Amino acid sequence: CSFKGMSTAVESTFVGVRFAEETNLTLCATAGQLFARGATVIVEVEGEPAFGHVEQSPMTVFKPCQKAGAKRILRPASAEDSVLHDRQRERQATAKIFVQERVRALSLDMKVSRVDFTLSGKKATVYFTAEHRVDFRQLVRETAQRFGTRVHMTQLGARDEARLLGGLGVCGKTLCCSTWLKEFRPISIQMAKRQNLSLNPSKISGQ
Repeated sequence: CSFKGMSTAVESTFVGVRFAEETNLTLCATAGQLFARGATVIVEVEGEPAFGHVEQSPMTVFKPCQKAGAKRILRPASAEDSVLHDRQRERQATAKIFVQERVRALSLDMKVSRVDFTLSGKKATVYFTAEHRVDFRQLVRETAQRFGTRVHMTQLGARDEARLLGGLGVCGKTLCCSTWLKEFRPISIQMAKRQNLSLNPSKISGQ
């Protein structure tokens, strides 16, 4: 937003939480509670509990729009939550291998990027890339039957996959889209010329 002024985070506390291996920190509201760096917490993400680690405490918030988008910390993580998180990671690794094998067996023209489970295990999201439309109904049925969960398929573009998986750019640093860049904006040839960059489309567009 266009807000300009002093920090508006005086009446609450905000921390930066990292989920799994994500590079970006997620802004979370603690409702006045104090969490030290390294603490494990349960955060509400899209209506489901998610397990995360506090990486920055406190995290300064300057704009009202940032506060509005902050996730809510439900509680400190318990020993039971840690066990569920370990099981979640194991299921994600197993599910990715299973889905990749079924994709090959069903001769589907798609590439599986990642499989995510919710902490409760009630829902699985399969991220994939494909050049054309794919009929994955049989794949969804087999995956749901194998893991006993609802399966949601999400198709990604090449740039979104790079942001999801992370990597290194030509500069040798971690990709901007997986660290601080929040949205992809169109890149024009004129912009590249002003910065004396190579006009190779593949380099201008990113990884």
